Parts: sequence; C-alpha cells; structure tokens
Amino acid sequence: MGTRFFSVFLLLTVSIVGAFEPSMLNLTTPSRLENTEAVFKITHRFYGQVDDDPLETFFGLDAGANVSLGMRYALLPRLELNASYTRLQKEYVLGASYAYFFPQMHAGGQLDVQFFSFQEGGVEERNENFFYALSLQTEPLLGIVRPVINAGFDGYNEKFGVVFGLSMGTDMDIGPVNRIDLIGEYYPVLDRDDAIHGPENSFAFGIKAATYGHNFMLLVGNNSQISARRLMLGTASNDLYFGFNVHRHLDL
Repeated sequence: MGTRFFSVFLLLTVSIVGAFEPSMLNLTTPSRLENTEAVFKITHRFYGQVDDDPLETFFGLDAGANVSLGMRYALLPRLELNASYTRLQKEYVLGASYAYFFPQMHAGGQLDVQFFSFQEGGVEERNENFFYALSLQTEPLLGIVRPVINAGFDGYNEKFGVVFGLSMGTDMDIGPVNRIDLIGEYYPVLDRDDAIHGPENSFAFGIKAATYGHNFMLLVGNNSQISARRLMLGTASNDLYFGFNVHRHLDL
C-alpha cells in the first residue's frame, strides 16, 4: 500500500522549488507558502508495536497502518485551503488557514478552522463538527532550536487542548539534503475525561531530512492516530509505533 501511495505522490509532482518550510511530525506550523504554491502530504502510522516480536513483524510494520493523504494550497500568501482523507474512521477534513509573521518578535502565528467528518465503530452514520486552532512558532533560537505551540478546540468532543513541540537542527550540505532536524512533540491531556481521553498522554519523536522540495520524516510515538486534534485526546498505552511522513512542495 505504501508503495502505491508513493507512486501517486510522484505522479503529482510538478516542479522542485526552493528550500522547504519548517514543518513538524504532527503539529501545525505557520505557513510560508506563496500564492499558487501547495504541499502534498503522505502520512503513515503503523499499528504494530516496535518491540512486539520485532524480527517476525519487522518492528511492527507487518500489522498494517493508518494512512492519510492531504493537500494544502495557497490562494494568497499565507491564506490557504486544505483537505485530507484518513483511512482510520474514514475521516474527511476541509479547512482554511491564515498565517501572520511578527518580525519584531521573531515568531509567526496561524489560525485554522477545519470541518471534519468521520465514521465511528463501523456505524454508517457520520459524525461532523469543527476544529479551531492557533499555532505559534519562533524563528530559530541560536540558529538551531524552534519551539512550537498548538492550541485547539475540538467541537465534537467539546475539549480544549494545548500541545508542544521542539525541533533542533542546522543547515548542512549532504548531497540533496540541506537540513537535518531532531523533533519532539508532547500532547498533555487537559481536564481528563475517562469517556473521551485515553489514560496516557500522546508523544512522538523523530528525525526530518529537508531537501529542495521535500521533507522526509521518520518517527516513533505511542499513538497511531494522525493530527493534533486526535493526538490531544490521549492514547491507550505507552507502547511505541513507527511512522513516517513525506511532504512535497509544489509550484502550481
């Protein structure tokens, strides 16, 4: 399945543009796209545990995966439309965002509004609502560290969440790779509700290789869900699962 998705991804490639924006594993960062630019995203989160008979399951990769395909498109600089489909619960998301940068503060922010629709527990009836989010990210501190904060309200579960991320890296020149970052994200559950939240807080950590036009990310986390809205609801345990992201920058 992953190979087929990657083939589609390559077919959608139009042209390579400049150095790519500082994206995270799951968190949203203020967009740096100019008008008519876009990002196509492939996201995999495997269901098998990394340490559960790793030689037989190839570190959990044989157990299948939660897969998402997404697209962002800039109508104007910093003003975007986005859409995605996630395999788990057959979830569709349609949204819009606006980013603004504060040169004096060396930081940027972004407001997102997303409509989402999903099926739960095999029931054909779909659940629908809105997710509202604010994202903040600084310019590199000491040229290396970028803190990120996302705050959001899930209209379906009527829950507010704040999540934190940190990337550490530096520019380099290793073949096509122009930057390597180590990334960590943490999703503390606020006002825990046993009927909604998992007993453990979600987290993820990984590595990102940035090229002229692509971001490639490998990660390990304790949740196979995708998106900050899902991750801020917690998870069942601290078992670890592999995942990866591929982001392709397009100039349409």
